[in-house]
Amino acid sequence: MPRETKTTNIFFVNIYRFLLILSLYSAARFIFFFYNNSYFPDADLQTLFLGGIKFDLPAAIYTNAIFVLMSLFPSQVRYNQTYQSVIKYSVFIVNAITLAMNLADTVFFRFTSKRTTASIFREFSNEENGATLFFRFLFVDYWYMTVIWVVLIVVFIFAYNAVVIQKPRVKRPVLRYSIIHTLIFIVSAGLLAGAARGGFDGTTRPISLNNAGEFVKKPLEMSVVLNTPFAMLRTMNKKTAKKHNYFTQDELSKVYSAYHHPNQDKPQKKMNVVTIVIESFGREYISALNQNPVDPDYVGYTPFTDSLIQHSKAFVNAFANGRKSISALPSVISSIPNFYSPYVLSHYSTNNINSIASVLKKEGYYSAFFHGAPNGSMGFEAFMNLASYDDYFGMTEYNNDDDFDGTWGIWDEPFLQYYAETMNTFEEPFVTSLFTLSSHHPFKIPEEYEETFKGGPMPLNRGTEYTDYALKRFFETASKMPWFENTIFVITADHTNQVYYPEYKTSLGLFKVPIIYYTPGDQNFVGIDSTITQQIDIFPTLMDYLGVKQDYISFGSSAIDSTQKHFSVNFLDPNIFQVTEGDYTLGFDGEKVAFMYNFKTDRLQEHDLKGTGLPEEKELEDLAKGIMQEYSNRAIDNKMAVQE
Repeated sequence: MPRETKTTNIFFVNIYRFLLILSLYSAARFIFFFYNNSYFPDADLQTLFLGGIKFDLPAAIYTNAIFVLMSLFPSQVRYNQTYQSVIKYSVFIVNAITLAMNLADTVFFRFTSKRTTASIFREFSNEENGATLFFRFLFVDYWYMTVIWVVLIVVFIFAYNAVVIQKPRVKRPVLRYSIIHTLIFIVSAGLLAGAARGGFDGTTRPISLNNAGEFVKKPLEMSVVLNTPFAMLRTMNKKTAKKHNYFTQDELSKVYSAYHHPNQDKPQKKMNVVTIVIESFGREYISALNQNPVDPDYVGYTPFTDSLIQHSKAFVNAFANGRKSISALPSVISSIPNFYSPYVLSHYSTNNINSIASVLKKEGYYSAFFHGAPNGSMGFEAFMNLASYDDYFGMTEYNNDDDFDGTWGIWDEPFLQYYAETMNTFEEPFVTSLFTLSSHHPFKIPEEYEETFKGGPMPLNRGTEYTDYALKRFFETASKMPWFENTIFVITADHTNQVYYPEYKTSLGLFKVPIIYYTPGDQNFVGIDSTITQQIDIFPTLMDYLGVKQDYISFGSSAIDSTQKHFSVNFLDPNIFQVTEGDYTLGFDGEKVAFMYNFKTDRLQEHDLKGTGLPEEKELEDLAKGIMQEYSNRAIDNKMAVQE
């Protein structure tokens, strides 16, 4: 143990302690960057790390200000041993928690591609085993992060104890001493408040996540600059949308509209609709959708899906609208993109919405949703109820815990069999949706397949192989059902997950998913299609294919209607709206263009074309503004469904 340094200079002690706290944030950032360094090629480390201090300061102040002020409190009580012990152990506990948050996010980033925000508390509010999952995540699967956490905290404690406050002898006049230290206390409080805001100018807005863009070349690098405590504190109780007036209503209708008035002359088909959302089923894993991979040694993990694509309408330029499971269902089912925050966590989650089920219900369809997790997991049951689904089939209805995977719910293979067999009891026409769960951390597969699925360079690959096999078994069973030939199947992912190849680590690559339409009774609806499409296009595409005549609200467009705009939208945390159309993808922060790339010729996004005079830049910026204005205004005014 190092020798103690005793001092009567309480200001030196406070500065020393605060620097120790900041050193924990810097150490966590260092670990975060090097653990995830493949996501940040050519990053300017000096700029990122210096910029990070701007966010570490307010995080450290928010979480430790009370202890700093207690230490500076202008009274002799601050030298009391018990008083100092209260400060010391409070500092240890608080900073142990914030360090744990940063280290946990170091791993979690690979699944979400951003810093965790306050929405996580609501995301897992329905998870009864949330604490169990968290402790397994840290202490079993990623135990080395726990070891790092222990080592850093032990070093922090030794360093903290190395400097000890010694009570000074107060010479007369005592009044002068008290006045000076009271003024110092007041000034210190003001300095802390200003530093927490990010500036002292009265016109300075409190620093936010968006300010991290000042220090990065690419949006993804903002996660290096930010820290998790700051991200969570800054997103608590924040309103997620504001009205925009980029265009007049007449101008907006020419740029973009979410109101759909279908072709009244198109013949209608009374086909069953089955949408299957596969957990973490990124496009990277599917060989048939990677015909020109960057890596010539590319290997896929979905042999069945590859074979199914040969008989389907499959899109190679398809994108998820979010990076979380809770963002997927609003996008796929109700054509609502992830905007600022997942829709189900937003202030507008109680709005009236339309969906595949609500529209088809008026056409005489029965609807049901299937998810093998415990009922209520992820808030899916509540959302599907709002989306007008008639019934929900979860782990309770499955009623066989022998098939429980020990973490999330029922293994995909038996649950997909249950799905097919249960649909066989439904009266036609019906619309059903399924959300799988096995291809997820902790990347387990059933014991009987341990030697069957070998996987690849990432832990998720084996889970992908298993789920692909479960999908094969599902179609083997479903193909024997009387309703099979009169059904359109849609297969997509909720989001991407672990990625290996560089083109999938870009701001656009992180959203690349499959969107596959399989119609066994329509041999003409096949082929690989390069049209840009997205999850929020699934709803309008189905309505178009089925010839539904009803008006509805959808923030996407029909992927099979050549007269409509074909684009994708993604929200990059923090506050970068990414829109892709034609050959280009563009980032817009609400005021100015953040970046622009030709995603077809520049798959690694190495050449920013922003400000080079391309006419597409203005077109994409206007489209981004139009979507933002239409979505925000409709959300705030509760006009996300056709008014009846």
